[in-house]
Amino acid sequence: MSASPNILWRCRRGIREMDLLLQQFVSRHYKDLTDEQKKSFSSLLDEADLDIMDWIMGRKPAPTEEYRNLINLICDINNPNYR
Repeated sequence: MSASPNILWRCRRGIREMDLLLQQFVSRHYKDLTDEQKKSFSSLLDEADLDIMDWIMGRKPAPTEEYRNLINLICDINNPNYR
């Protein structure tokens, strides 16, 4: 199943770089996530932009294992040499 328009819309954030990272991740790999990962991703999108950016940039650890796993996927897919 591909991403719903709602998920793509929710990836539009207040920070342009996050728009790019999240939308690219969703357009390429959302369909490959398990149902549980999709639920976690939806929950992740409820978090504040600056918190998500801190997790992606490695300035702070994400608060849950599910979020950490998703952040790692997002980083690996967008720039496999980043971490």
